[in-house]
This record gives sequence, structure tokens and C-alpha cells, in this order.
Amino acid sequence: MANILDVGHVVDELEQDLGVSPETIALAVHVDRRTIERWRANVSVPQGLSRERLAELIELRDQLVEMLGREAAHAWLRSPSRYLGEFTPEEALKAGRVDRVRADLDGLAAGIYL
Repeated sequence: MANILDVGHVVDELEQDLGVSPETIALAVHVDRRTIERWRANVSVPQGLSRERLAELIELRDQLVEMLGREAAHAWLRSPSRYLGEFTPEEALKAGRVDRVRADLDGLAAGIYL
């Protein structure tokens, strides 16, 4: 994983590993898309709650890629989830609910959705 101070690299990795847009990342961490662009350019770094939310998204990404691999992770994020009321995990990320996506993934890891 990249150094958190090189946030531009972190944003690039999240986009690639999750297959999501900068807008999705911005919504997931509750910041404006322009903030994501400033992070990408290493003009600014996340502070306070934004840093915590970004760390949560990175942890989710790490767990998801480790469990499923990158391509399967992309597909899982776009598949309707019973746990999420038939919304996709990506839609939950756009609603800023990284916690719900993490809980869904934890249930999958525990075999609850077999």
C-alpha cells in the first residue's frame, strides 16, 4: 500500500482496485470531488474526519481485494445485495455508507449469505 502522505497515489489505487470513479470516492468519504482532485495532485491531504473516512475506505478495499481479487471485487460492488436491500455496495458507498458495505462484506466472509 502507498504512503498515506502520497494521497494522489492512494486515490489512484482506490479507483483501480475498486473500479470506482473519483465522484464515488468523494461521496464515500463525504468530501467534494474537487477535494479528491486536490488530494490526487498532492496539493492537500485529508484532515480529521476525512482522514478517518479515507482510512475506512482503504481498509474496506484491502479486505475486499484480499477476499475476492480485483476483478471479482469490481463485480461484487455492482451486484445487488440482499443485506443492502437490493442496492449495490457501490450505491451504498455513494450514500457514504462505507460501514454498511463493510458489514455486508463481513457477512459474506462469514458465510452468512450462502
